[in-house]
Amino acid sequence: STPFDIPADDAAIELALEDASIPTLMMSMIHMSGDASLLDGPLRPAGVYINEYQGYMTEEDKAAVRVQALQVIRAFRDGGCQLPPAPDAATIHRMMNFLEAQEVPEEYVPMMLEEMELDGVDMRSDAWGEEVPIERRQQHKVLVIGGGMSGVLAAIRLQEAGVPFVVIEKNRSVGGTWFENRYPGARVDVSNHLYCYSFEPAHHWTEYFAQQPELQKYFEGVVDNHDLRRHFRLNTEVTRATFNEATNLWEVETRGAGGKLETHVVNSVISAVGQLNRPKLPDVDGIDTFAGKWCHSAQWDESIDCRGKKVVVVGAGASAFQIVPTIAADAGNLTVFQRVAPWMFENPLYHEKVPEGMKWCLENLPFYTRWFRFLIFWPAIDGAYDAVKVDPEW
Repeated sequence: STPFDIPADDAAIELALEDASIPTLMMSMIHMSGDASLLDGPLRPAGVYINEYQGYMTEEDKAAVRVQALQVIRAFRDGGCQLPPAPDAATIHRMMNFLEAQEVPEEYVPMMLEEMELDGVDMRSDAWGEEVPIERRQQHKVLVIGGGMSGVLAAIRLQEAGVPFVVIEKNRSVGGTWFENRYPGARVDVSNHLYCYSFEPAHHWTEYFAQQPELQKYFEGVVDNHDLRRHFRLNTEVTRATFNEATNLWEVETRGAGGKLETHVVNSVISAVGQLNRPKLPDVDGIDTFAGKWCHSAQWDESIDCRGKKVVVVGAGASAFQIVPTIAADAGNLTVFQRVAPWMFENPLYHEKVPEGMKWCLENLPFYTRWFRFLIFWPAIDGAYDAVKVDPEW
């Protein structure tokens, strides 16, 4: 038996491959065919850069790969979608080097194998066996502060471990920063196929850099997929947390809806409050008597209509990068005050939708999603290390 299926005829496959990331496609071809000779051939990525998904390959080379890929996918489909034996660790390392067009240090391979889950095993799972008796787990109570992406992840792992827990969330729903930030143009600035949990399929994104409503929906969906809602106390804030030295327990006070006060006595507290969950407003003379509408971007007033208005944006960081281009065309006059110039690099995919063929590849081709995630991960994270190191002689 196999979890893979190719629900398409040759014409549909050929059409989908027009939208594929070709370097990623080549990795999937190796899994489907069991033939790693692609790694030694002339068709290969020429380089790698953050948010560049085609490896700077020529149009002729990409077309040649598509022709080969159609044959490999057809044979895999017609053979019942049965995967050959998985590539060994040495071959996987060669595939990493090939995909990124550079040497991925061997010390990174175990971490990347853990991240990619090519064997279908979530090595980061906190599911315990008999080494921790169930009664021991039930005796250890945990309180998590915050229901954003870190708090949701903590809830998933605690549930896997069989440890009783409660998540305290001040908002009326989960999602954290993606629940709160609703300003015009709000979207993620890390590609969504990386900005998601490694254990949750990530082929559904409509844009490479999804907007706030889709991100919020993702975290809501994760909570429902793992049946976690009963563990969340929404519209509730932690007002005090004290560690009792005599009992070795935490006493955590919360204020819920309607001002209801409650004290939780737990063994462990996990803080997942985030860094920026309380907006800080500058001291500006006259702000209390200002006759127009104003708000902090993180507490966007949805009644504000910028069309034809004189608009001032104070600050030029990541949020301004999103707000200003979004409202510029509609505002009557737009002024930005910046203390220092911000820094960014070009991202041609920032507003691009994920083509239908790309979504088909992510959903249907074996391990395509996993290798695409690695293609994004390496140049953006550890592969960028040399570029961000401080030069002591400078």
